[in-house]
Amino acid sequence: MISSIPFREGTYLIEAAYLLTPQKRTLELTEGILEVYKDTLGTKHLRGRAFVHNTLMVALLEEEESLDLILDLGLGFRYRIPQPRLQAGKVFEPRTRSIMHFAPSAGLVPLADADYEALLSTVTLLSPEDEPSMF
Repeated sequence: MISSIPFREGTYLIEAAYLLTPQKRTLELTEGILEVYKDTLGTKHLRGRAFVHNTLMVALLEEEESLDLILDLGLGFRYRIPQPRLQAGKVFEPRTRSIMHFAPSAGLVPLADADYEALLSTVTLLSPEDEPSMF
């Protein structure tokens, strides 16, 4: 079941975030921030940003076309965002990170702490050492 945005307006630090493919390949995002705000009509919205290794993101998308975003905001506050809207820089030099912006396309799906831990125990995590050499 998709929940509404369960947070008050404000800015929240993301403890951990991952892009996840259906084949359970994942990429860790770093230094993430989540922002909850209201528009002029008073409707609550959520958006965020984090650093991503662009070439690893491309590697994930070469074999699969859809990604989910897994967010860890602390115990009891873990979520899956199915197929979020993503916008990232176009820097492709090895080991370069850029800011990726994201927003839900539907809503947040709460993950129980045990489900979150079980999910992460089954993934293949890509790291900067996996980046293809550009030279």
